[in-house]
Amino acid sequence: MSDSALVDLRSDTVTQPTARMREAMATARVGDDFYGEDPTVRALEERAARLVGTEDALFVIGGTMANLAAVMALVPPGHEVLAEADSDLVRWESHSTSGLAGVQLTPIRGHLGMFGAEHIAELLARDDWRAPRTGLVSVENTHSASGGSVWDLDRLGEVSAACRAAGVPLHCDGARLFNACLAGGYPPAAVGALCDTLTFSLYKGLGAPMGSLLCCTAEVRVRAADVRRRLGATLRQVGVVAAAGSIALDGIDELAADHRRAAELARGLREVLPEWAAPDPPPTNIVTMPIGDPAAPFVAALAEHGVLVTEVVPGVVRFVTHRDVSDADVARAVHAAARAASALSASAVPA
Repeated sequence: MSDSALVDLRSDTVTQPTARMREAMATARVGDDFYGEDPTVRALEERAARLVGTEDALFVIGGTMANLAAVMALVPPGHEVLAEADSDLVRWESHSTSGLAGVQLTPIRGHLGMFGAEHIAELLARDDWRAPRTGLVSVENTHSASGGSVWDLDRLGEVSAACRAAGVPLHCDGARLFNACLAGGYPPAAVGALCDTLTFSLYKGLGAPMGSLLCCTAEVRVRAADVRRRLGATLRQVGVVAAAGSIALDGIDELAADHRRAAELARGLREVLPEWAAPDPPPTNIVTMPIGDPAAPFVAALAEHGVLVTEVVPGVVRFVTHRDVSDADVARAVHAAARAASALSASAVPA
């Protein structure tokens, strides 16, 4: 089957640059970013800082680097970072925090990716020289593994207050921050006001080809830029991709269409697979189906029918809507899911 015939719901990272992005990349004003001379990069960083209400921002290659730069800029080696157990930082990025930052991750078990001040109070108050000191608390908004769940600002405020009382910085992995803000009904700056550092991705729901922003104070930016260099990511005339990121930020309001299509997809899946599909509508653009052992063969069967999805954590199938997914693609995915499940059921019946 040709790629053009596929419906790709593996992630919102698979989008293609728009014509506007390609034009902006081709005509971008550039300079050597190492010397602070790329005007397109600097304009993007300043725009990002204004958007989330921080003093400054740093452009980096991607989300893992953005989170790692925040950790290495704020947390001394040998300390710990508290993060939700199913967050990307714990599940997918821990090799970088332990292997490169020398920082221990202590998972916090929350609900739908969220936790409260009560979950971290004991660890923040711990005073034992034999135990690691808590150097950072991290939240993820939206929480990918929990189906794009969104932090409530009041709860985030309680976590923020607990961190500030303990003198521990709070970091937000906001890879899909604007999806969270759209669904939660609050501006990005409301999250920025509660967190010491905040990251967001340009290449997920926003659809740029690459790039993330670490939003922070000017002092932290200097330390994070040093981390970026130590990681081998000194950037030069990178305005050619920063230009696409600026266009991506123009499309924040368009994320509502992704949310609508995710709701339609979830509704369709409930109709054809009531025993598998989650009962609640998705809050953002991620639909998950916790189906257990059949997850891997179901993903394979869907691919045979031209629909690509992922088993995001063991037993959980994830569909992600994005700009390059149409209403017709959603309908096709629902039809393919019904056929794939039927094929699996038939193959399980003894001859």
